[in-house]
This record gives sequence, structure tokens and C-alpha cells, in this order.
Amino acid sequence: MKKKDKKKKKRRILIILLLLIFLIGLGFFLYPYVSRMIIRKKVSDNIEVFEEERDKFIEEAIESGKLPNADKMPVDDEGKPAPYKMVLTTPEPDEEQPYLDKLYQYMRGRNKTLFETNQKSLNSSTSYMYPEINLKDYGIKSNSVGTLEIEKLNLKLSIFLGANDDTMMAGCGHLTNTSYPIGGINTNCVIAVHRGLGGSDFLRYVEKLEAGDIVRIENFWYTLEYEVKKAMIIEPDDVKPILIQNGKDMLTLYTCHPYGVNSQRYIVYCERKV
Repeated sequence: MKKKDKKKKKRRILIILLLLIFLIGLGFFLYPYVSRMIIRKKVSDNIEVFEEERDKFIEEAIESGKLPNADKMPVDDEGKPAPYKMVLTTPEPDEEQPYLDKLYQYMRGRNKTLFETNQKSLNSSTSYMYPEINLKDYGIKSNSVGTLEIEKLNLKLSIFLGANDDTMMAGCGHLTNTSYPIGGINTNCVIAVHRGLGGSDFLRYVEKLEAGDIVRIENFWYTLEYEVKKAMIIEPDDVKPILIQNGKDMLTLYTCHPYGVNSQRYIVYCERKV
């Protein structure tokens, strides 16, 4: 009887071990799919929260009479006024905005200061990781200042301030001490995006971008359209290539390179269509 009991016990242990091996293998197999679904949901939720908050500011501006010509504006899918869909076609944006103007004025002033001081605070890879302002101080709860869209790569992400692991987990990060995403001459807004994350592509296929491809930014107030000009590979601590270029209105995409190694950085220069 004892021998039979021992055999049964060994058999149960073996079955349990085989089951554990199977479950571990299944977990490894399913991980990319599950991770991709989770990240896509986070990306979608972040965009939705930003857009809902932007709609709220627009509705308040209409109700207060700050947007009297709302009926002449573009509309969203639900037919609501959507001034942010208007593409900025002038070299410089307006001097003020009918809503969130305090934040807008800060961004305008900061962009000017960055150019005039040659971005002296942008001196290492750590100098762009954390935001210099708290959006909650401006009445913004979503922690997002806009969305980045690259139709060719089927990519749309929320833009968060600061390029660090937290902000780039389900969105993209604006590099602190580079121009804020409102456009204008003598600006270069640098946006960091993962080369791939948890099974999601993000900028995995960034090398497919060619001269003439369009990259869009929708902020709280209007849309900016940039054309891809060229790409280059730089070292992680090399900040000179991402500085403002005199007389230009630029957007620079910033990601890791080579894919899976991440020892360098791949940047894509884009210039605004005017």
C-alpha cells in the first residue's frame, strides 16, 4: 500500500509540474497579445480623457461668449464645435486664445526664452525627463497637452510633459527644455516615443517615414501639420542635434535605435507646412 501511495503521490507531483510548465509556456505565448491589448486600452483611454477635457474647455468658452463664432468652426464627429481641427497656416500663432490662455501665454513666453538662451538648460539626457510645470495649476487634470498622429504608421498618442518611463508608458513625452507644441518661428518641439512597448509597435517602423510624410499635432487650440524632412542617428547624450534651428518651426521625433538594442537614438526632423 505504501508503494502505491508513493507512486500516486509522485504521479500527482508530476502532473502538477507538467501543468505548471504548460501554464508558464502559455503565459509566455500569450504575454505579447495581452500586453498589446492593455497598452492599446491605455492609449485609447488617455486620448479620450484629453479630448473630453478639451471639449469641456471649449463648451465653457462658448457659454461665456469667448467663442462667439462657434457656428462657423469645424465640428467633431458628434457635430460639436472643434476649433482645434483648424490647421495653423500662418508663420506665427495668435497672440492669445479664448480658453486656457494662461497656459498658452506661458508656452509662448517659454518658447521665446528657450530660443533666446540657446536652451542652456538642455544639457543632458536627464534635463528633459521631468516637466517644469504642473498642468493641474492650469485647471488640466488629464496631464496631456495634445495628441501626436502619424497616419502612415497608424499611430496616435497623447502628448505628456516630460520624457520618462511614466509618461511614455501609454503615450509620448515632450522633452522638457525643448519648445512646447504650439508652433511658431524659432521653435523645435521634440517628442519622444518608444520604439516598441509590450507588443505594441509605437515607433518600431519609424524608418519607413520618408520626406514629405505628414506628422500632426492637435493641441488644445489648433492643429499643426509638419512634413518629414530627414532622419539621423545620434548618441543618447548628444543634445545639439535637437536644439532649435534659427528661423524654423520644427517637430523632431525622438526614439531608441537600433530596435531591440537601444544604444543610440533615431531622430526624424519635420518642418511645419506654411
